[in-house]
Amino acid sequence: MAQVDPCYHLPPPAFFSGKALPLLHEAMGEQVRQEMRWAKGGCVHLSVSVAAQDTVVDYVAITAHWGVTRPGSQQVGSGSPRKQAVLWVRGLPLESVLEDRQRELREQLSLWLSHGSLRPGFLVAGGCPSLEQVVRTEGYIPVPCFVHCLDSLVGSFLCHHHSVQIILGTARAICSHFQGSAEARRLLSQLQRRCGLPAHQPFWELSDHWVSAYRLMEWLVEQQRPLQEYEEKHQLGKAGTALSAMFWSLTDSLVQLLRPFQMVVREASTTQASLSLVLPQLRYLHIFLEQVRGYFEEQSAGEMGAAVRLAEGLALQLTTDGQLTELFHREEFVLATLLDPRFKGRIEAILPAGADIDHWKQVLVYKVKEIMVSEYSLPPSPSLQSPRAVRADSALSGRVARSSGAEGKDQEDPMQRGSASESLLFGQREKSLLEQLESVGLLASRRSGASLSMENHQASVIVKKYLRENEAVGAQEDPLAYWEKRWDVWPALARLATIYLSCPPTGTFSASVLASLGSRTITEHDPSLPVDAIQYLLFLKTNLENFPSYTPPPLIFPSGDLADVEQTSEPDCTV
Repeated sequence: MAQVDPCYHLPPPAFFSGKALPLLHEAMGEQVRQEMRWAKGGCVHLSVSVAAQDTVVDYVAITAHWGVTRPGSQQVGSGSPRKQAVLWVRGLPLESVLEDRQRELREQLSLWLSHGSLRPGFLVAGGCPSLEQVVRTEGYIPVPCFVHCLDSLVGSFLCHHHSVQIILGTARAICSHFQGSAEARRLLSQLQRRCGLPAHQPFWELSDHWVSAYRLMEWLVEQQRPLQEYEEKHQLGKAGTALSAMFWSLTDSLVQLLRPFQMVVREASTTQASLSLVLPQLRYLHIFLEQVRGYFEEQSAGEMGAAVRLAEGLALQLTTDGQLTELFHREEFVLATLLDPRFKGRIEAILPAGADIDHWKQVLVYKVKEIMVSEYSLPPSPSLQSPRAVRADSALSGRVARSSGAEGKDQEDPMQRGSASESLLFGQREKSLLEQLESVGLLASRRSGASLSMENHQASVIVKKYLRENEAVGAQEDPLAYWEKRWDVWPALARLATIYLSCPPTGTFSASVLASLGSRTITEHDPSLPVDAIQYLLFLKTNLENFPSYTPPPLIFPSGDLADVEQTSEPDCTV
């Protein structure tokens, strides 16, 4: 991902020693509080990210997420029904005591929630156990960051396969060759143009993240012809000796294996993504790996045997990954899937074989009735269950966990029967991930219908009607738009759906706040920016981008405070 410079036009250094940034920060904070008052159901979700700027300071960013849908499709403000804002950016000294960090975070959360009687929702975090414990005490329910889980899975897969390490080592050697020679890059550009290929050379866009390695391998496969011609004429050093037919075949196979994972990460990180995408996307990955293994087996001559082993290895890691498998049994993800009209009619195909669908419908009914009994007051905590639901969930988790390991052995997945092995391999670039979910039967469409068969059981009429409703919803449509239209019909259910579907599945937004720590403005500013100035800049930049209609008030500076600063009411933070 290209680095974004958050504020490349900065005022003179005197600006940061005055009161301009603190005043702007205070004004923007008040605007965020005003926006959060419209959180539907009064429920606000959080995401948390931590990044090290240097050997002295850790930066923590806490962001808020909420829905603002209203009856009759009337939204408060403008733009998307999903709102997000930065609540807190803080640079914490590395030597600071954990208890002090937790106390400061707890104070900040209490301060924000005290405005407008806001209620805690979910916390999306990955790799921040100490912070998760703090927000848990404030009433937030931690849910795993989906991208963090996938990153751990794919990163482990890449590290533990010898053939993959050979491919990555060769790819890095090729990069080193071209990074070290402007003449080599010029010659490669000539060969790229001669072959009719884009002259893009991603040698300075690489990082240690697996997605970066995927993009490099994808580039190698695309540029195979000019790279081979370059090796024949100019030599690639040690890297050239590894450019065998086996190398190109395995690199291409690895790109095919990782492409859907990269697509899932990308689409789960968009601003419109919600918890309801996690289980369908995860099930899609299971189905894809089964089909791609079959495809490699059909082509299993020579080096394709190694590709089969790679597919089997990745499928085994996905099936046995405890953190990802648990998501199929987490109430937050199952109910979000049921409350998304795009997926409710395919819940049996999405959940593992043997899952008790009736149990989850009972939990949904319980939560809707809880809101109705409270006469549509502020909704309950998103994790609250009836005692019977908790016991049933525990028993269900045990049954499903035992059956998940045997899935695909004793019982054939109905979504895999009659599917061509190539269906998920070819045309991936032409289809969005949601269209591919539809193609394997994990998303209700106008062709397949949206109704969910109902067993005779004790359930609320409102939930029955919703689950029986057969109105099709477009794959790219935001499910919150559906619930806007249903607010007058099923207000309690719409309120519950808005809470679950306004929570993002990843901490991408909070991570993006801290990504700007690597910008030239911050790293190359002379003299070095103080920690509090960096905090203010990151807070202002992101919030001003998310509330473009907001106009900061004119600032009145004390006499002589900013004598050297040009007449301006805010720093120019153009991206």
